[in-house]
Amino acid sequence: MRNFLLNILRRSKYRFSVILRELVQYSELLERSFLLEQNIQLDPSAKIFPEAKVRNLAENPNLIRVNKNSVIRGELLVFAHNGDIDIGADCYIGEGAKIWSSSSIRIGNRVLISHNVNIHDTNSHSLDPILRHQHFKAIMTSGHLRENVMDICAKPIVIEDDVWIGFNSTILKGVKIGKGAIIAAGSVVTQDVPELTIVAGNPARVVKYLCK
Repeated sequence: MRNFLLNILRRSKYRFSVILRELVQYSELLERSFLLEQNIQLDPSAKIFPEAKVRNLAENPNLIRVNKNSVIRGELLVFAHNGDIDIGADCYIGEGAKIWSSSSIRIGNRVLISHNVNIHDTNSHSLDPILRHQHFKAIMTSGHLRENVMDICAKPIVIEDDVWIGFNSTILKGVKIGKGAIIAAGSVVTQDVPELTIVAGNPARVVKYLCK
């Protein structure tokens, strides 16, 4: 009888711990959904995976838009003073990818962005060492500034339809990548990429023209 009661208690304790864990997970999902609604315009058919991050420092959900059937596993960031990210339909943003904007980043439809890709339309810091240090101190003490008082250069990025960006690549400010282009893994793109080409290297150069 004693063993029977102990078994009941053990099973009850186990069920309670399972229920408690499920309640915590559900609460976290609700909190995440609420935070996403405050930070992003997300099409109902789009999906943001648990490992993804959305950092809208401007606190304006209109500045980050993800369209239908797109999948986000990386990080989307808009700076406090400015920025705009628009991701088209049927896109994939891989795990560890970082898309940071303080100007404008436009991504077309059916774009594949592999893991650990960096897309930055800004230098993030001033080229002047004194201003750079002041900027760093300001971020550490007060957070990101809501005005670009440090003369930080930023230029729009445009990535057209059907582009494929290989893992560990970097796309820098002011670049336009043409339709159907392929960026080889590990490339650093510092200038415009013609449509239907493959580019590779640091800095990236055309290595092949694709057939239309």
